[in-house]
Amino acid sequence: MLRAWRLLAWCAVGPLFLYLWWRGRREPAYRQRWAERLGRGAVPAQQRHGVLLHCASVGEVIAARGLVHQLLADPHWGPVTISCTTPTGARQIAADHGDRVLQRYFPIDTPGATRRFLQALQPRLVLLMERELWPEFLHQAQWQGLPVALVNARLSERSAQGYRRWVRLVGPALRSLRLVLAEDAASAQRLQALGVSPQRLQITGNLKSDVQAGPALRQAIAARRAAIGARPVLTAGSTHAGEDEALLAAFQRHLATEPDSLLVLVPRHPERFAPVAALLAASGLRTARLGDGEPAWSDTQVLLIDRMGELMLWYGVAEACFIGGSLVPRQGHNPLEALCLDKPLLTGPHTANFATVFQALEDADALLRVADADAVFTQWHALRADPAACSARVARGRTVHQALTGALQRTLDSLHPLVAPFDLQAGAPPRVHQAGGSTVWADGALFAEASPALFDPEHWRQRGSVQRLDGGRGQVHRVADAQGRYLLRHYYRGGLMARVSRDVFLHRPVPASRAMQEMQLLGALRRHALPVPHAAAARYQRAGLGYRADILVQEIPQATDIARLMDRERNLSDAEWQALGRVVRRLHDAQCFHSDLNCHNLLLDAQGGAWIVDFDKCGFRPGDDWKAANLQRLLRSLRKELRLDPSFRWNDSRWAIFTTAYEADPRSALAPTASLP
Repeated sequence: MLRAWRLLAWCAVGPLFLYLWWRGRREPAYRQRWAERLGRGAVPAQQRHGVLLHCASVGEVIAARGLVHQLLADPHWGPVTISCTTPTGARQIAADHGDRVLQRYFPIDTPGATRRFLQALQPRLVLLMERELWPEFLHQAQWQGLPVALVNARLSERSAQGYRRWVRLVGPALRSLRLVLAEDAASAQRLQALGVSPQRLQITGNLKSDVQAGPALRQAIAARRAAIGARPVLTAGSTHAGEDEALLAAFQRHLATEPDSLLVLVPRHPERFAPVAALLAASGLRTARLGDGEPAWSDTQVLLIDRMGELMLWYGVAEACFIGGSLVPRQGHNPLEALCLDKPLLTGPHTANFATVFQALEDADALLRVADADAVFTQWHALRADPAACSARVARGRTVHQALTGALQRTLDSLHPLVAPFDLQAGAPPRVHQAGGSTVWADGALFAEASPALFDPEHWRQRGSVQRLDGGRGQVHRVADAQGRYLLRHYYRGGLMARVSRDVFLHRPVPASRAMQEMQLLGALRRHALPVPHAAAARYQRAGLGYRADILVQEIPQATDIARLMDRERNLSDAEWQALGRVVRRLHDAQCFHSDLNCHNLLLDAQGGAWIVDFDKCGFRPGDDWKAANLQRLLRSLRKELRLDPSFRWNDSRWAIFTTAYEADPRSALAPTASLP
């Protein structure tokens, strides 16, 4: 299914750019920054290794305001980049956050575009707002080991039905998510039915419930209201085709009894501005467009808001607010922006998108639900005719709103464990040397050049010392110089293929070769403070139609694998088994599959810190299904050592201590178990 999606995405590239060019006739910004749509564009160094937040457009950008402010206020998160798909979203990001964030267009969901986008940003954490699930993007993030969380997740029954038809594509995308923060129980149940693990699913509430009107907004509301004067104002927000026509016709009838009324229309999408303006021109009403300048308030009957991002301002100006998308089957829009301004709310019958909030308001008698456009104005008249009842209704709405708040803090608390202490140096690009068929990558902080001599034991004998070690199926040398001690390992084949070729592997691109893959994986894990060795250098050596490979890693000081400890020295303490359980849990929480998780590859240092080594043929893997089998592999290795040597210090009762620590609250698993050199 992913291959089919890729083919579809590639085929859609041309039509997409034609669409952007066509949209650019009315909105020139659609014809700009096309390189970003392909994942291209330089990223300032200071903006890398932070949080990437993707918001589809204006609504999501506004909903994420509080979250972004909190991310920027705490250096724990690092720099913030916000992506979107529309120029209106980009303008809203600039208006809200200025140059405090980096803004980029989200790439087309092709392998090349998403890979370039993520490699340029190198984020520590990716946050997707509400329902932005792009299969290729999530696949690339998974294989780069990036934690991805779906925030403010909302899934209506109608959307869930659509996802169920594409469950073979959507299911893996959902399972790749590290965390899903749902806004209500109904959304959580639907997401779980589509494959989200209950262990990764939390109900944190709707971030929009924490939207507040700041002093600047309240001042702007007061200024607008003073300009309008004492006229009664109704704001119809986020309206759609079909609603605008019905509301205008009903408003004309309403004017017969209340001629001083002002209707403020705020269409949901900018492409509706021109059609609604045409409707107004044909209606015979005295109308004005905000984009044409300050209207004549005493004469205007209908004001069209043709600028994005001002909905809360015009909700605040009004005496009552109608929530659009509810007279037509668009299933309603967010009522919380009007609710936080202490306004009485009116809505049509279609409110499934925010069913939980609307139901809470209806249960508290804080909402007026109407059947048609005429009833909107009838109920507005009733609200104005009984100020005491209107004030009581607003007070009940305020109580509901207060009960809904707190989603922002719950969201931050849930996300915090995903961002472990971060090693920027581990993300530095290596030095590269290429000559003939040899390619060498080396850490520039350790070596002045990426020399092939780093993989020659004789070179190390001349500089310091060399000791040949027992390395399983092949050779491992402990080498040292004045700068430190390293383990030099040559890659060998195993199994039946070793009879054909002992150390030559089938051709792969250099970055995908065994040594380079392991070096990149170790770098990614160390950037997230996982206790794994530091890869100092790696070599690819062409050999006919294949290649040979070597890797040089820093030796972990005073560390011994637990198989050697239990065989030759002592029993492990409960605290040591707990440290081992936590470190394996951290590895699994990072979605890293260790292909050879056994007791020889788990180490303890002199301070009791736990380490994991030997990441050949390992990598990031989505989902959770493989983790139990990975643990069983470790258990089998311990039992195997006991079968081979009855004096081996192991019994299965120790496994319960290990698994209890493994299964503990994942937040505790983020506590470092070793100090990285």
